[in-house]
Amino acid sequence: MTHSKKYRRAGVTAAAMTALALALVGCSATGTSASANDSASKKGQEITVAIVPKLLGLPVFEANVKGAKQVASKLKEKIDYTASVKASGADQAQVIMGLVNSNNRPDVIAYSANDPTSIVPALNAATKAGIKVIGFDSDVTASARSYFIQDTSYPAMGQALIDAVAKKDGDTGSYAILSSTKDATVQNAWIDAMKSYAAKKYPNLRLADIAYGQSNQATSQSQATNLINSNPDLKALIPIDGAAVPGALAAVKSQGAVGKISVFGIGDPNPNKQYFEDGSLTGLFLWDEVKQGQLIAYLARGVADGTIKGATPTFTAGDLGSFTVSNDPAKGTIIFSKPLEFTKDNYSKYNF
Repeated sequence: MTHSKKYRRAGVTAAAMTALALALVGCSATGTSASANDSASKKGQEITVAIVPKLLGLPVFEANVKGAKQVASKLKEKIDYTASVKASGADQAQVIMGLVNSNNRPDVIAYSANDPTSIVPALNAATKAGIKVIGFDSDVTASARSYFIQDTSYPAMGQALIDAVAKKDGDTGSYAILSSTKDATVQNAWIDAMKSYAAKKYPNLRLADIAYGQSNQATSQSQATNLINSNPDLKALIPIDGAAVPGALAAVKSQGAVGKISVFGIGDPNPNKQYFEDGSLTGLFLWDEVKQGQLIAYLARGVADGTIKGATPTFTAGDLGSFTVSNDPAKGTIIFSKPLEFTKDNYSKYNF
């Protein structure tokens, strides 16, 4: 049965987690590393896919799980959605080690990482135990997994956001970015892409500041309020985290800045429909999270079966079509989609 589990922070450092991962895998239920059966093809057999995102409850990850479940029966998969209640690499590593040392290990773990390194020892332990490891949304060191589903091209997302700001507010003035944490891999890639593109295409459009809301709406609102108050000439606010979008919008409203400061975010349309309707949200970018969840399930099936392995150049994922595996920006990367823009006119077409 698919279920959600909640874990609490234990204050484990990355170094301690490395030792813990190796110790626990050595003391696992089987007492050995992967057996011949663990590494054999699972073709024709039912498999369990554990989806382990950054934290529990974010709409983007709920939509991924929804998509995976839509195709799970056809693919003979059970989907186990399990995550920490905090956006913490140490907490996420504990969740993964719990799966590794379970009497009912999953066949595949699909993660979205809080940072590039914290869960690497746990993922290596999973591989040693015969579990296939794939990533989506936010990656780790490439050697710790087989494939990674990148949401969209980082430069493409950065360009889409900056072009939207320039189109709405002109190519001069200042904008600010509201992210999740300072070490969030994918958000940092978007930030770098925005900075690079803006400097080249719109040299008079200045990045005023970057703030971090810790994937918490209240914290995001406080940080956005600080950005607004410390930058009186701010033209646009760009929240690039699911919790940052409503937090930024609440700040804009409380400061009486609706219509004065544009908000272009990255997030799901459903949780933000009220902001489209009241005019406080100027634009929202993402991709189809439900379909991305379907791709996670197809990729998990392929790596478990051995039909997707090594330097597989292309593969087909049912009705989603054909996907290409490349080494850009890292080995085993699969680009899922071009940026998808949601507006007041089209957001209702997407149910996630």
